[in-house]
Amino acid sequence: MITGSNFLTDLSNDFAKLLVNGDNHDVIIEAGEGQKRREFRVHSLILCTRSTYFGTTLSKNWLRKEKGVIVFRKPNISSDIFEILLKYLYTGLIDLDILQGTDLLRLLVATEELDIQKLNAHIQTHMISKQTEFIQENAIDSLQTVIQYEKCTILKDFCTDVICKEPKLLFDSSKFYSLNESILKLILQQDDLAIEELEIWQYLLKWGLTQMENKINVDNVTNWTLENFEQLEEILHDYIPLIRWFHISPKDFWRKIKPFKKLLPDQLYEDIIGQNLDPETPPNTVEVLPIRCPPSNSCLIKEKHFALISSWIDKKPKNFYNFKTKPHSFELLFRASKENFDVRAFHQLCDNKGPTIMISKNKYNDKIIGGYNPLSLKAYGSGVDTWTESSDSFIFHFPIPDSINSAQISRVKDSQYAISYRTNAGPSFGSGWDLTIENSKLSCNLISSYPGISDFITSGTTLNLEDYEIFKVAIIDIQPRLMIKCLSILRNDRKDYMYKVNLC
Repeated sequence: MITGSNFLTDLSNDFAKLLVNGDNHDVIIEAGEGQKRREFRVHSLILCTRSTYFGTTLSKNWLRKEKGVIVFRKPNISSDIFEILLKYLYTGLIDLDILQGTDLLRLLVATEELDIQKLNAHIQTHMISKQTEFIQENAIDSLQTVIQYEKCTILKDFCTDVICKEPKLLFDSSKFYSLNESILKLILQQDDLAIEELEIWQYLLKWGLTQMENKINVDNVTNWTLENFEQLEEILHDYIPLIRWFHISPKDFWRKIKPFKKLLPDQLYEDIIGQNLDPETPPNTVEVLPIRCPPSNSCLIKEKHFALISSWIDKKPKNFYNFKTKPHSFELLFRASKENFDVRAFHQLCDNKGPTIMISKNKYNDKIIGGYNPLSLKAYGSGVDTWTESSDSFIFHFPIPDSINSAQISRVKDSQYAISYRTNAGPSFGSGWDLTIENSKLSCNLISSYPGISDFITSGTTLNLEDYEIFKVAIIDIQPRLMIKCLSILRNDRKDYMYKVNLC
């Protein structure tokens, strides 16, 4: 018995043959430029039915005709991308998995121009689910590509999230100084930009200086002329209101921003000084923007590390979370360098807070060692040192700090003594203190509960720490925004038998 799906497959195959042989074509489209320019012999009825762009364009009287055949050019769309789009328009089939990230961006731009809306949305969700690493590595280029197109909001939002969570991808890039102004404004408007406000101002100042015709040195502000200040103020005028001035410490403002007083509106400057002198009286003439709320605020690791740790917590063997899909939040409780490695401050800020992770950084080689405690930190019995049982704790290591592919993990074996509470020490793991922090030193006294850590640290080792951080771990509800969009696309696609999807 022949089913309906067999008929659809046959129909798709027949239309594919029609595209290849071009029988009875009434349109010739020249795509691409130079040696890569190609002619495609196609059919206006199919194109106009499948794309509103072609429905409008092919009805124009100005189109050139040769022997009754419409001829027009699309030099801005490469021939290889145009061929993929034609196959989709004719057959309803497309395999995005075989395309690289750069090709997907080119394809996305072409669908925007040709107003192929369903494929446009499908490419965006595909890139988010299958090309996360490419987007993270090319967030600036990706954002500069999609920001000018109104239908690319899914990918634009994702790229913005990437930059907000890893802002140095933008600010430390050589591309920052030639950045599209609309992108800079978009990023500065974000409430979750994970970088100190003073740093944002310093980067913005450097960006503004590179836009000036006459280059001046930021370190010699005392030598600036009034004309220098006026020119720079004009460049930065639209960005000044986007800085969260009232969340910069009075000391930093006085030392590092006051020299640039002439760049700020007089009333804003007075309100900032007034707020710094009298914090209880809010300014009346200037809107006070809320403090930015970065997702993790770690000085030692990045969002991709937290996503991997989140995957370990859920014991995922593969298909690890990315920063967008991780189901855990990580709230900073303690940063040792800010508390002078004081153990009393550690216990004050971290005891009885629920599950936590510890992240430490070696002072001399930047290697990261940490551990996960699925229990609330507290005295587990009487005495200075006590232990408790857990089968879910683990210790981990990033020998190459910026690479999650270098990660090593050791899950607990002797669960009875998995976690230790030490009144006079920081976070501690294992019956023999497989890992423990005292003041600014991390020690491995005796490997017993976590035998796997012998792959990256040996018994009797003591490391000097540059810093360590403690984060509270909590389960969060995944933001449904992207899923809602995906479901909406799926609903629409059910109405279109020509469209084969593989979403989310």
